[in-house]
Amino acid sequence: MDEEQRAGVFNQLLDRALREPELVASMGATGETSAGALRRVAREHRAYIMDQARGAEEEYLQAAGGVQAAWRSERGWSILSWATGVAALVVTLAACVAGGWSAEIDQAMAERRPVSFVDVLVQSAGILMALALLGAIAGAVTWWAYWFLVPAVRTGDSAAEDRRLNGTVVGATGFVAVLAAASLSASVTKILWVHEHHRPPGPDDTYGWEWALLVGTLIIYAGAYWLLRGRLAEFTSEYVGDGGEPSRLETVWREALHECVLGFLRSHIGEQLERRYATVLSVMSAPGLRRVRALDYHVVTPAEETLIRVCNGMDGGSIALAGPRGAGKSELLNAYCKGVAPDSTAKLAVEVTAPVVYDRREFMLHLLARLCRVVIREKLRAAPEATRILQRVRYQHTRSGELNASGGWGPWSMSAKRGTTHTRQPLAYPEIVQMLTGFLGVVAEEVSTAIPARRLVVSIDELDRIAPAAVARDFLNELKVVFDVPHCLFVLSVSDEALKEADLSPAGRRDAFDSAIDEVVRVEPLDHRTAVKLLDTRVIGLPAPFAALFYCLSGGMPRGLLRTARAAVALLEPDRPSSLAEVTAGLVERELARTANSAGDGVATPGELLQFFRMDVVAGQGGLRQLGDRIAEHAAVLPGGARLGVTLANRAYFLDTVSSVFSGNVTEQLITEASRPGHSGSFSALARAQREIGTADVLARSTLDEIRKAWTLTALPPIAPAGAGSEFGGHPAQTG
Repeated sequence: MDEEQRAGVFNQLLDRALREPELVASMGATGETSAGALRRVAREHRAYIMDQARGAEEEYLQAAGGVQAAWRSERGWSILSWATGVAALVVTLAACVAGGWSAEIDQAMAERRPVSFVDVLVQSAGILMALALLGAIAGAVTWWAYWFLVPAVRTGDSAAEDRRLNGTVVGATGFVAVLAAASLSASVTKILWVHEHHRPPGPDDTYGWEWALLVGTLIIYAGAYWLLRGRLAEFTSEYVGDGGEPSRLETVWREALHECVLGFLRSHIGEQLERRYATVLSVMSAPGLRRVRALDYHVVTPAEETLIRVCNGMDGGSIALAGPRGAGKSELLNAYCKGVAPDSTAKLAVEVTAPVVYDRREFMLHLLARLCRVVIREKLRAAPEATRILQRVRYQHTRSGELNASGGWGPWSMSAKRGTTHTRQPLAYPEIVQMLTGFLGVVAEEVSTAIPARRLVVSIDELDRIAPAAVARDFLNELKVVFDVPHCLFVLSVSDEALKEADLSPAGRRDAFDSAIDEVVRVEPLDHRTAVKLLDTRVIGLPAPFAALFYCLSGGMPRGLLRTARAAVALLEPDRPSSLAEVTAGLVERELARTANSAGDGVATPGELLQFFRMDVVAGQGGLRQLGDRIAEHAAVLPGGARLGVTLANRAYFLDTVSSVFSGNVTEQLITEASRPGHSGSFSALARAQREIGTADVLARSTLDEIRKAWTLTALPPIAPAGAGSEFGGHPAQTG
C-alpha cells in the first residue's frame, strides 16, 4: 500500500468520523469549531494519527502483502509447474508408445507382416508396467541403502528419515526418467530410420541429434520434479487456509484508525474550547467510553517516557513494570510492543500472558511455540528452524520400519516379518530451556543485524495473576535463566500487591525479584493534567469540575477513571442535564454500595462494620462525617477491628470530603486553584488520599485533614492511640 492509498483510507475514515453524532452535536452546540477546520487540522496531523494504529496496520499489510505476493508467485509457478508436469507425463507416454512401436516394428519385419496398431498398444502397456516395476525396485534399493549406509537412520533421527524418504523418491523417479528418456531417444531414432530407409538402423547409423532428445527429455523430468514437489500442499496450507485473515485484519486496522481519528478530534475540540467550568452535565452519549481496553489515540505518560529511555539504554536483559493494580501497566506494555508508544526503535515483539496456574514446563513450551509462530509469520531466515521446533513441540513422533518376505508353491507358503518402532521421548525441562535460549539468541542476532535493524522484545503480562502469590517467586526464579540472551529484552508487568504478597520486595536485602530483574520502571497513577487529557480523548467538552470529580474518586487509576466516567454518564436521564451535586451524590452512593457489599479483610466481624455504609444507616447517622466517627467508636470495641475501623472511617471521611468539595458552590477560581499540584487542597492530593486508604491510613488521615482545612471544612479527629501489640505500631496509652 503506497502513501496515496493510505491517504485515501485516512480521508474516508475522517469523513466518517466527522459524521459521528457526538462530533456533529459538539460542533452545533459550540459554534466555535467547523467540520472544515477539523478536517484541515486532522490532515495536518495525519502522520501522527496514523502512527497510533501502526501496529494494526503493519499486521494487515504483512498479511495482505504475503497473500498477494504468494498468489502472484504461485499463479505463475502453478502454470509453469502444471505445464511441466503435463509435459513429463506426455513424454513418459510417448516413450512407452515409441518403445512399443519400435518393438512391434522388429516383430513385424521378422514375420514379414504389417505393423498392428493393437499390438503397439499392448507393447506400450507392457513397457509402462515395466517402468513402474523397475522404479519400485530402484526405490526399494535406495531405501535399504540408506538403512545400511547412514547410521542416523538406524537410530530413528527424524532429519535422517526425511532425507531417506526424499532420496528414495529421487532415486525411483530418476531411474525411471533415465530409462524413459533413453527409450524415447532410441525408439524415435529407430522408427524414423525404418520409415526413411525401410530397414533397421545399423550400429553406425545415427542422425546426430539423439543426444539432444535424451538431454531435453531429462530436463523436462527434472523440471517437473523440482516444480511440483510439495508446492501445492505448501501453498494450500500457508495461504489458501488463511485467505480470510487479511480481510479481518484490514477491518481491525480500519476500526482502530477510526477510533484514533475520533480521539484526536475529541481532544482537539477540547483544547480549542475554553475549559468550561459549568456545574451541569449534559453529555447524553459518550461512545468513546464504551471501549474498555483500547489504544485509540494514545496518551503519553511519564512512565512511558521512562520505559523508552531505559529500554534504549539496554542491549538486553529484563525490565519490570511495577505499580498498583489498575495503573495502566498492561496498556503501557501493549503500547510499547505494538509501536504505539513514541519510540523510534523498531521491534519484533513476542507477547505472552502469565498463566493463572503456573507450570514451568508448559509455560516455557508456550513461550517457545509463540516465538516460533512470530518467526514464521515474519518470514525470517530462522523460519525453517522455527517450523521444525514447532513440530517438535506440538507432536510426539513415532517412526516405524517393517520388512516382510513370503514365498510358496501351490498350497504351501512360508513368510517372515521383522519390524522396529522408535518413539521420541518428550523434551525434558532442561532441554526445553536450552532450546528456548538458543533459539532466542538466533532470532535476536538475526533481527539486530538486519537492515533495518530491529530489537527482539518478549513481553510477559499480568504476573500478578499467578496464584498462589508465593508461586510468583518460583516463576521469576525459573524465568531468569533466559533473561541473559544478547539483544533480547524481556519486559514484565507485576502489581505492587503481588510483590508484597509474594514477599518479592523486602527492604534491606536481595531477593528473587532483585536477582531476576535488571531495571524497574514505576507506573504511577495519572496526575490531574494527564487524566483530563485522557478523558478529553473519550468525551467531548467534559466540564472541568466533573473531570476533577472522576479523577479524585478514581485515585488517578486509568481503569477506575474511565469506569467512574461511564458510571456518571449512566446516571444521566435523557433530555435532563444533571447538576454537579446530583452526579456527585450518585457516584458517592455507588461507592457506598461497593464498600457495603465488599468482603472485608478477614477480621472476625467485618460485616458489622461494613453495614454502616448502607444508605439508610448513613442517613440515620446524620451524614458521612458522623458516619466516620461512629465507625471509629464501634471498631474500638470489636476484637481485631482497629485496623479495619480506621480504614473504613477514612473511607467515610474521604467520601464526605468529595461530597463537600464538589458541591454546587464550587467556582471557577476554586477549580483553578485546586488544579495546581502544589495547592494544599489540590485534586492531586485528594486522589492521593484515596489511594492511601487501606495501605497508609495514618498518612491518609493527615492528607484528608489538610485538604479539609484548605477547603474550610470541619477538621477530622486524630487516630486514637494504639494499644500494645496494635497493628499500627503505636505505644500503649499512659494511665494515671
